[in-house]
Amino acid sequence: MPMSAHTADLGLWRARRLAAGQDGVVGRRQLYRAGVPRWLVRRELRVGRWQRTGRQTVAVHNGPLPVEARRWVAVLELGPRAALAGVSALQHDGVSALTDEAIHVIVPRGAQRRRLPGVVRHESRRFREQDVTAAGLRRTAPAVSAVQAALWSVTARQAAFVLTVVVQQGLCLPAHLADALASVRRHRWRTTLLATVADLSGGVRSLGELDVALAMRSRGLPEPARQAIRRRASGTQYLDADFPDYGLCLEVDGEQHDLPWARLADLVRDIGLVTEGRSVVRIPLLAWRVDQHRVLDALEALFRSRGWAPAAA
Repeated sequence: MPMSAHTADLGLWRARRLAAGQDGVVGRRQLYRAGVPRWLVRRELRVGRWQRTGRQTVAVHNGPLPVEARRWVAVLELGPRAALAGVSALQHDGVSALTDEAIHVIVPRGAQRRRLPGVVRHESRRFREQDVTAAGLRRTAPAVSAVQAALWSVTARQAAFVLTVVVQQGLCLPAHLADALASVRRHRWRTTLLATVADLSGGVRSLGELDVALAMRSRGLPEPARQAIRRRASGTQYLDADFPDYGLCLEVDGEQHDLPWARLADLVRDIGLVTEGRSVVRIPLLAWRVDQHRVLDALEALFRSRGWAPAAA
């Protein structure tokens, strides 16, 4: 085999090997460091077997670029210290229910400015290399990504939702969020985020639970033991909000509780709690959203009937 043909075959093999772990996208510097000749890159682009995806990147195919490939393009194009961040990093790590279609990338303060279609570039003085996961696509660690996404949210509720869903889906612990939030000194959502992390640490695992908890706290009602654990022969059970001093247990029910098997499980659990002397109150989120103040009035009357009195002003 002629030397040039051998060099081309070896270069193509190296390029495909690199691209296989990067959703088909490679940086030109990566190619050159791997020993792929510049003339080979130019040839593959010229004949249309590869495509340009930016000034610094190419795709080693000529087909459409899925979102995973576009994330690689964004990070590689914005420099060696750039990292996928915020919602985009959480989506890359598998978090569902986050639908932002823009690709968010963070870079250190003072990094060269570049604009890419569909990419939101965040220049941050809080950028730290130890917050970046180097395995695979460079991206911030889940807790850091969640705090970033919360800080970049449009509303406080959206910010709280991001933190809640990340813990709910098991990507990080509330303690990790607290560590990531410690570096945030000033921000319009800081107080909300601190309160959300405190509730998550106490056992809140859904935005519905968080809404109810915040409303009850603002009314001055008793604080519960969150996600209290009950051991049963059928397995471990978690209570949304337990008030042992008042013989009450509150359960916040989303629409998934309307499924027949969920109703059966709830019924069996409620009977077990009544057997122990607890009264179970279920709060359907649909009813809560229709008139939460009426629900709070009823809860306050219930707590008063069991000996609770509001703290003196």
